[in-house]
Amino acid sequence: MGNKVGYGWVIVAAMFFMQTVSSGLGFYNMSVYMAEFAKTLELPLAQVSFAVTLFFIVGGVAGMQVARLMERIHVRWIVVWAALLAGVSLSSVALATELWHIYVLFVLYGIGYTGTSLVVATTLVTQWFPGSNRSVALSIASTGLSFGGVVVTPATAYLFNSLGAPATIPWLGLAYVVLIVPLGLWVIRPAPHQAGAQLSKDEGEWTYASAIRTRFFILLSAGYVFAQGSQVGGISHLYNRVTELADFTVAATAVQVLTVCSILGRFAGGWVVMYVSIRPFALANLVLQMIGLGLVATATQASTVLLGAGLFGVSIGNVLMLQPLWLAEAFPGSIYPRVFALGNAATLVGVALGPFVLGTAYDVAGYTVAYGVAVALCAAAFVIIAAAGVRPNVPQVAREPA
Repeated sequence: MGNKVGYGWVIVAAMFFMQTVSSGLGFYNMSVYMAEFAKTLELPLAQVSFAVTLFFIVGGVAGMQVARLMERIHVRWIVVWAALLAGVSLSSVALATELWHIYVLFVLYGIGYTGTSLVVATTLVTQWFPGSNRSVALSIASTGLSFGGVVVTPATAYLFNSLGAPATIPWLGLAYVVLIVPLGLWVIRPAPHQAGAQLSKDEGEWTYASAIRTRFFILLSAGYVFAQGSQVGGISHLYNRVTELADFTVAATAVQVLTVCSILGRFAGGWVVMYVSIRPFALANLVLQMIGLGLVATATQASTVLLGAGLFGVSIGNVLMLQPLWLAEAFPGSIYPRVFALGNAATLVGVALGPFVLGTAYDVAGYTVAYGVAVALCAAAFVIIAAAGVRPNVPQVAREPA
């Protein structure tokens, strides 16, 4: 057991690094990519930005297939082939001359990205850490998502400005392959099964079909659609919101405060959840998210908006981490990958629509109303997730007579 736990932390480090690379080159780089492609192809930003919507939609669907593959194929080959697909499709964007080229390549990129991101990472960590330290392990591994935005995205923006997008993008695709494929080949592996181990509690009663039909899963997933819509919408418009109050330096500082607080909040939250049950902690973080967004909405000076960005950041890190942790606590490991993949796919609806909803509200009534909408979305998430309960009841199954 000691060796297993020891190698588990190697897996955590590998997942942190893999998500730093994939989220930095994928999720956080999207705004940089879209701006450059719109300028290069001389197209409206809205048309080019639809590639991001495709990226997330296809990624959500692909995540469910990745979860199925993890039951049949060694996880190393999923990561290797996904990284190759993501790297080649990203590099090929440099050759795009038509809008449909961008769309096709981002569909392929979304599929590859999914095989090197959250579904694989959370599944591996939950497999290697079945005990009380799972929350800490997940908090460290998932911090790679935020760290990618801190490290990779500024470097990409610098290279685009100095070398140009066509010259830089092939190198980004190569980096995706070179940095992730070796992890898949030589580091990543599923947790070993103990010979003769009995099924975990309730393992025999749960099936994937019964799990996704529970009131708990349905309401938790629905609540996270609203929570993620509020989060991603608030994040995507933060820079522009702050520029209404102060100069670009303060706006950039607000984004940095948000990111740093997200990282610190997630680390602290991973420790807190070892001693506090998940449900009240999740609801408390949704309240914190509402307060942060409310301050951003009503701020009239820079100090207030920076405080709001900090509180919002703390909630971001924890709300994102708690969904996979809560599902892993509620359902057995045998069905967890597929259950989480479906829940994660549902939340991508919020991820895709959040920026659009806030942008539409801004066009109509300005950022105070737009961030008020974000607060309302978060309030809806609070009510729905509170109604989900603590965990689902174990299904009753018919037993054959002895």
